[in-house]
Amino acid sequence: MITGNMLVMFIIGFIIFTFYIVGLLYAIWWGHSSQREDMLNDPELRDYYNRYPSYSKEKKRKKGSQSRMKNYFWKKEEMD
Repeated sequence: MITGNMLVMFIIGFIIFTFYIVGLLYAIWWGHSSQREDMLNDPELRDYYNRYPSYSKEKKRKKGSQSRMKNYFWKKEEMD
């Protein structure tokens, strides 16, 4: 059974644990937002990304092997 002292200790421990987790999440959020702000305001990084634009993967992507499709139709025509 849980006695009165055990319940009080559990509640106090839970409150401390809750404050710890909230503080940890806030520290992670604050660090992430301040790092992002520093990166956006850094002139060297801004110049680098303006000099080398990012390319989307859609432009580089091909729809299957073109040689395989050509060979498939070539063999199909040859067999007829």
